[in-house]
Amino acid sequence: MLKIAGAVLVIFSCSALGYSKSIHMTRRLQQLREIEKMVFLILGEITYRREALPEALGTVAYRLPEPLAGFLKEVSEAAGQYQGACFQEIFREKAKTYLSGTALCPKDLEEFLQLGAYLGYLDITMQKNTITLYLEQLKREMENLQREMPAKQKLYRSMGTLGGIFLAIMLL
Repeated sequence: MLKIAGAVLVIFSCSALGYSKSIHMTRRLQQLREIEKMVFLILGEITYRREALPEALGTVAYRLPEPLAGFLKEVSEAAGQYQGACFQEIFREKAKTYLSGTALCPKDLEEFLQLGAYLGYLDITMQKNTITLYLEQLKREMENLQREMPAKQKLYRSMGTLGGIFLAIMLL
């Protein structure tokens, strides 16, 4: 009786692991969409309202959910104070603080950090071009993720369940 209960728990936990990985992919796509929205809003503030970058980030922060809102507020405040650090360093430090616990993969974070590396010191035209390039990369990444997501989610759920069954059989 105890072996059967253990086998059921092993199957359940492995299945839950597969479903967790599947949900993680969905969260990643949602967070990439939020970043896309954030970048579009920043682009609008810079190009149409002609705001300086720290003010644009502060304005956009109130239109976004956490952790992006907190990230933008912190970057805006730190860049506005200018305590000797360049914008790239501020952006990188705050991004690692606020976005490290999200569903974004290291590749997503690195591309996002590259955006911050080029935003701080360029004129409006170059900032617009940099943001446009990042948006194109982000769009491609989201399209790839959407295309792969159904098959991978099914694979994760199936492998979790089958792995649990296999492990339960091995333990019995």
